[in-house]
Amino acid sequence: MKSTKKIRALDLFGWGALVSVLAAVAYLGGAALARRWTVPSLALLDSTATPPPKRALRIAPGDVEEGTLGAEEPDEWQFLGQTGQSATIEMWFHVGSGSNADAEMVVRLLAPDGARLAEKQGSVFLPPYIFESALPADGLYRVEVVPVTGSLGRYSLGLTLSEGIAEATPGTTPGVPSGATPDSPAAAKLFQWPTTRRRISGWTYHDPDKLGHIGLDIAAEIWDPIVAVADGEVVFADWGGGYGNLVIVEHENDWQSYYAHLTEITVEVGQQVRQGETLGGAGTTGFSTGSHLHFELRYQGRPVDPHIYLP
Repeated sequence: MKSTKKIRALDLFGWGALVSVLAAVAYLGGAALARRWTVPSLALLDSTATPPPKRALRIAPGDVEEGTLGAEEPDEWQFLGQTGQSATIEMWFHVGSGSNADAEMVVRLLAPDGARLAEKQGSVFLPPYIFESALPADGLYRVEVVPVTGSLGRYSLGLTLSEGIAEATPGTTPGVPSGATPDSPAAAKLFQWPTTRRRISGWTYHDPDKLGHIGLDIAAEIWDPIVAVADGEVVFADWGGGYGNLVIVEHENDWQSYYAHLTEITVEVGQQVRQGETLGGAGTTGFSTGSHLHFELRYQGRPVDPHIYLP
């Protein structure tokens, strides 16, 4: 009987020891797992931790792609280029659709070997514009969009590649794809001038001195009435950073018109306006050195030369 009790005592001791060993293993294993999962989580909470890079996006010649850029993390685009091709990279932003009106950015064009071919700084009002007359090699090129100040929000990026070496000619727009705009005679019937003035007082569209300029600077005087170029709906009527007091009107067939630097806005968002109806008075608000109207036309979101479409 005593021997049986001893055997049972030994069995209990053995099971107790086994349970203790298993508990210790489970504890140590659990602690290791906790360290594996907890440390990355703390890194995500650490504001000084470097965010993982975004996946590079591809863009094809003639295409227009959209991106959204915050206040810190850059975007990267890639395209295949060939030796001797010219490359044009255009950017524009969508005021009222997430773009901070005072945001600034840098755009860089990098060769397949990582060499920096071009770098331009710009803003939502005067976006960067890169023209590289001859790519140095065949391969995969990178376009970096790097925030400097503010949140850029939604932007569009356009790429044009030529078939060979091309030179930028003053007064022209190098590299604009032939299919980027609608038939001009039909479109010209849609619009009228936004003011009785016709003289260009500052930069023109893609001005040789400021290729990133995507509108016309019309010599309007303070309080000159600024009118809608066609029927449409007001989709923005507020302060637009460098644009100053800005009105954006959306028209039929994917057209938009921009009216900037106004002294006063006389319409509101959601209002239906008729061609020739007053939107506000000309002025010099925002990034402006004198009274004038900065006027833009956009087709399917892309800026086009207003001179082609105004009568």
